[in-house]
Amino acid sequence: MTYDKGFSDKKKVDITLQEYEIEKVNQEVKLKDGGYVGTVSQIYDNVHGHEEQVYVLTNKESGLTEAEIKDSNGNLRGAVPYSASDAERAQVQDVTVMMQGSQTKTHTPKLLHDTVTDWLPTDFVTASHRLGPVGAVEYATPFVYRHSKNIITQKSREQLDKADRDVSNKIGNVVGIFNKDAGQAVKQSLNSFNKNPFNELRKNVISNLAGVSGGTFTTGIAAPNIMVAASYLKQTQEFPPAQFKDAAKHLKETIRKYPNAKIDLYGHSLGSMDIQYALSTLTEEEMRHIGTVHIYNGPNIYPLLPKEQQARLDSAKYKIFNHIDHKDIVSLGYSLSGSENAAGIVHHIATVEKEIGDQHMMEGYIYDKNKNFVLMDGTGKTTIKDTIKANMIPYQNMKKYLSKGGFSSNEKIYLDSVQAQATVQNLVNVTKLGYDTLQQARDRVVSEAEKLAEQLGKVPQGFSLSPDEVTAAYQAGGADYQSLVGSLQEHFESRLSKFQMLLTIFEVLQGQIKAGIELLLAKDQTLAGDFEQWNQINQ
Repeated sequence: MTYDKGFSDKKKVDITLQEYEIEKVNQEVKLKDGGYVGTVSQIYDNVHGHEEQVYVLTNKESGLTEAEIKDSNGNLRGAVPYSASDAERAQVQDVTVMMQGSQTKTHTPKLLHDTVTDWLPTDFVTASHRLGPVGAVEYATPFVYRHSKNIITQKSREQLDKADRDVSNKIGNVVGIFNKDAGQAVKQSLNSFNKNPFNELRKNVISNLAGVSGGTFTTGIAAPNIMVAASYLKQTQEFPPAQFKDAAKHLKETIRKYPNAKIDLYGHSLGSMDIQYALSTLTEEEMRHIGTVHIYNGPNIYPLLPKEQQARLDSAKYKIFNHIDHKDIVSLGYSLSGSENAAGIVHHIATVEKEIGDQHMMEGYIYDKNKNFVLMDGTGKTTIKDTIKANMIPYQNMKKYLSKGGFSSNEKIYLDSVQAQATVQNLVNVTKLGYDTLQQARDRVVSEAEKLAEQLGKVPQGFSLSPDEVTAAYQAGGADYQSLVGSLQEHFESRLSKFQMLLTIFEVLQGQIKAGIELLLAKDQTLAGDFEQWNQINQ
């Protein structure tokens, strides 16, 4: 699927999750909304025994109009495998590569082998090298405590509830021997009584104490074992794991097989690490074939890479969108804000706490009403700065390329055009991000105010007033719907309209710059030829 800047963050997550649904070559990969991602044309599955799963999807509908796609009657959705002719593969413009995350299922021999190979020689080895033995203990023990505490608390509460029901049922059964209806009534009465606030509080206190004690005990057992395992793996297993190297080879082969395609990459968990490493091994020429990269909840392997591989990732930072959840145990090795010392622009997603598996599978992500991510408090401004800085990389790269031997007049014009377009694009992006952030704040604050306003007509417990009298009393004190909700809406709408006005101004400017460049090229064919050549280099 050709990457579209209009895709919501939720849609990109849905695309990524398709990596767990692919089964065979020629499979059409579609989203629940019917969106066509591509057709599976090549599968790399455990090629050398290292349990990588890399899926290559081709999409020959890319760039066509809806009418042209409809007229094709689905004939363009056939796979274009590596075995296709050079000419046929050269026609492919759109390729999606998905690298699958760690397997966790064990109910078949293959899945068991996949799971063991993904975790032991790959995930755990990388974590041991990234954190070190002491760091592994410091990082893992809070997760061990939190999740073991939650599980033990939940199970304890379930047992207490069951004990109450069992006692009620036994008493009811005894009464039922003499009178069936009376026995049933006793059961219902006792079960209802068991739900009284004091009994609920008793069970909550007992189950929470059990959770705290159990979590502490489990953590005490886990910590030394984590230390020993991390020390052993770091000393005996090298970085990078073999799976990373295989993933890199597969990406390079995909680039060779589809020489005219833009390749978008998606990966979750282990797939994120595979992609980070694979990208770091590409040559400058190979990197030009990469469109956009979307990775989720994967450890940060950037600090473990040699300087030259870090530099390659830095050169493509503007192409890589790296999303992490700090509540996820696998999203390790990142700062709490910013994108320094990491692959791509790091988005620190605001999340709700989930069960450990659901957390890792991106079910804790918080979205706004437009299905875009809500970022963690305090990270938005840094993300904007990182985005602006990264978006200037193509200009800096091209300036370095053209500076050999000094700049010709055409080269100066080209660099000016690239810089102008990059600058105005940054202005548009920042304004859009500011608008979206303010809109998220508006929705959150107004929602809370509306909940408060709902209480204006409710009679407080212990008062004998009518709802109208309560409403009048609140109004007399200056509290009504307008003061609680309406004023907030007006406040935010005023500021949102200013953002919208700025966005319109910058988009008009963007159009004027583009039109000016096109007019200049129309008048000078030599300059137009130079622009076309340099644009190909600057991709």
